[in-house]
Amino acid sequence: MEHELHGAGTEVQARFFTFFVDGREFHVEQPTITGRQIMDLAGIPRDAGLIEVLEDGNQVQVKPDETIDLKPGRRFKKAPRFIRG
Repeated sequence: MEHELHGAGTEVQARFFTFFVDGREFHVEQPTITGRQIMDLAGIPRDAGLIEVLEDGNQVQVKPDETIDLKPGRRFKKAPRFIRG
């Protein structure tokens, strides 16, 4: 997603990539990011884990060292913690 920023009579092109984690929007300047970086930005503890929610509703685990290409609509969430009862 490209945006034009205006200030002091100048025009600057800024490019950033958007993704969502647990419904919160995040922007980064690089087109790729690791699972670890996503967790750090979203405040998710590394031992909790990260899930990508695919367009069809399926969910896949994202490993901390996995590199993600940021395409429009990428959505992630904190992995659920299961408690045995």
